[in-house]
Amino acid sequence: MISFRDGCSTTLAVLLHEIPHEIGDLAILVQTGKTKREVIFIQFLTALGAMIGAVIGLFLGTFSASSWIIPFTAGGFIYIATVDVIPQLFDKTDITQTLYEVVAMCIAALAMLLISYVE
Repeated sequence: MISFRDGCSTTLAVLLHEIPHEIGDLAILVQTGKTKREVIFIQFLTALGAMIGAVIGLFLGTFSASSWIIPFTAGGFIYIATVDVIPQLFDKTDITQTLYEVVAMCIAALAMLLISYVE
């Protein structure tokens, strides 16, 4: 709804995020004792929900809505990272692992900054 270029870059970013995310979800569900059939069904339901939400958003969305949806979504991801993900990164790890994780987060932040300048 914003531009073709923004749509392509967002699609690529989501794709690169979702592949390891779904693999992680699969591992977590298997560790909780779910069968492979149950894991596949749960993953299918979440993907179906995402597709339904995307279709509804495309049909009901307007260009003016996109001016607040993107910052709202980004804020949600930042919130999740700061209150859930980052504390888990530093839980029960040695200093070397913590340094690796901090360097990886900094590289990711720099990559996002570079992308924003290129766009």
